[in-house]
Amino acid sequence: MKSSEAQIRRLTSSDAAAYRALRLRGFHDHPEAFTSSFEEESLKPLASSAQRLAEDSSCRFWGAFVDDTLVGLVGLERDWRRKVRHKGLIIGMFVAPEFARRGIARALLNTLLKHARESALEMLVLTVTRGNVAAESLYLDAGFRSWGMEPGAIRVRDQGLDKNHLFLHL
Repeated sequence: MKSSEAQIRRLTSSDAAAYRALRLRGFHDHPEAFTSSFEEESLKPLASSAQRLAEDSSCRFWGAFVDDTLVGLVGLERDWRRKVRHKGLIIGMFVAPEFARRGIARALLNTLLKHARESALEMLVLTVTRGNVAAESLYLDAGFRSWGMEPGAIRVRDQGLDKNHLFLHL
């Protein structure tokens, strides 16, 4: 299967259950890749996911669907404060491992980049945990550049993990 076989579309509140399940899977199976934790996020009600996907949310999420099953997602969070509303934060990129290496993450990122450019954003920022070579390669190939490594940015199982901060001028 190639990314052309996955359908990419914006997620809405009606996708909340599938979105929550895939997110929690990512947090559980790959805790080192995310700032949010499975333990905290699993306590939130489904309504919290629905609100995050609502039209009036500060976040926009896109999902990759194969045979009507959500297999990947990525989000764009925008801060509306005057001094920082020119930039967006990429969050929550995850593709189920059984669908990895099929171009789905790249298709999701390209969809997000298209939206960001159409939204008059000037810059995108994100972080990647040190050692996540596949994610870092994806973003560097898309033109992102590192501006610094934050030592011990997150703690997983009492181990500090570094986060690489990346940016892209649109």
